[in-house]
Order: sequence, then structure tokens, then C-alpha cells
Amino acid sequence: MGEIYNANKDVLPKKIPWLMKQTWTDILFLHYPVKKDVLEAHLPPNLMLDTFEGQGWVTIVSYLTKAIGIRGIPSVPMGRGIPGLNVRTYVKAGNKPGIYFFQLAIRHRVTAKLAKVLFHLPYIYLDMSLLKSEKQFHSESSRIYSLPFKCQYNVHSQASRMKQGTLGEWLLERYCFYTTNPQGKLLRCDIYHEPWIVHDVELMEVEHNILSTALNISSKAINPIPHYSKQLSVHIWPLISI
Repeated sequence: MGEIYNANKDVLPKKIPWLMKQTWTDILFLHYPVKKDVLEAHLPPNLMLDTFEGQGWVTIVSYLTKAIGIRGIPSVPMGRGIPGLNVRTYVKAGNKPGIYFFQLAIRHRVTAKLAKVLFHLPYIYLDMSLLKSEKQFHSESSRIYSLPFKCQYNVHSQASRMKQGTLGEWLLERYCFYTTNPQGKLLRCDIYHEPWIVHDVELMEVEHNILSTALNISSKAINPIPHYSKQLSVHIWPLISI
């Protein structure tokens, strides 16, 4: 692939080749402002909360995984796509901004188990669906599981990249995530993708009890900022110790 740069112009690892490639489609982001002290209580002690103009943020992401590939092996198509869901916030270690996942779920038991082993991420199997007709989408997870979520929305046709220095760019253009191993050691996983191209979204119905379940946060009075992206391919590097 040659030398790859992320949006912050940091060179990704040269000596370590990427490990995995994934293609996601129908990606919905719901961004919620949350008080700093609430989020900090859920972070490992060696991670610092990242804020935008002093405000902390949590994002629910709903998407389909269309293909997964390991380096040296052709990508495996996933048919119409495997529904996935995650809850994340924004952190930094040193001067490198990234993502921290509170919870991740996918409707594929083997993938959930592999992600736990390879990336030390809090993955679970979750029965969920993402249905679409023309520009209208309906994403829902089963209420009998631990991450209740339901959203119905329309996608506007016009798409664009986030402008530099905006909240949208700050939320979306992240090129690593942080996690910890069972011993509490901080780890980082570098990723690469092209800049996000997103559509505006009209939310018709949102049940976001997932935030109260995952973080004990009440979101009933909060109107999220939504974004939608049609497709993105991501290269993922192995975990490294910080």
C-alpha cells in the first residue's frame, strides 16, 4: 500500500503491515453531548477524555459489515451484510486522539469471539436488523439482549466531507482506538480509511435506551446529531503497547 497518512498527517506503522480489512455500509452515527465527569468515570485510569470546546461526546454507531479480509487472504463477502452496533467516546493518550469503545455488538458469533481475542474489545453477539427501502432506514436490536436500540430515519441525497475544524470532523476523523488487556495494559490499534463522506439525516424515531444500559446515562431529553455514510473500507493494524 505504500506510505499511508491519516488526517492528522501522522505516518502509520511502516514496519508492521496491516492485519485486517473491513468494508462497512449504511453507517449511522448518533452523537450525544455528555458531561465530562460522567464519561471519565467509565475510562481506564491511563486514558484521558478528549473534548470539543470542553464538551464530552458519546456516539452510537449502527452499520452493516459487508466484507472482512485478513492480510494475504481474499476478503470474504458477507452477503447483504452483518448488522453491527457500538457505543464509543473520544479519548487521547499523549497527543494522539482516538476512540474508546464502551460496548460493541454484532450479529455473528464467530466474529464477536475473534474480535475479543485479537483486539481485546468488549464484543457481544446481538440479534439485530437493519432494513431499508429507498431512502428510509430502520435499525433495531432485540429487547431481550443488553443493548436495546431502535431508530428509523431518512437519508438526504446530498453528501459531503466534514469541514476542517468542525465538530463533525472532530467526531468522525479518528485513526486509532484504545483498549486494555486483561492485566490493564493500555493498547492502541491504528486504522486507516479515506475521509468520511456523509449525508444529513432526518430522524423519525429514536429509542436510545442503549445509553442508559451501557453507561447509566439518561438521554431522553437529548437530541442527537446524526450522520450517515453509504460505505467505507478500513485497514486495521495489530495492537501495540503504549
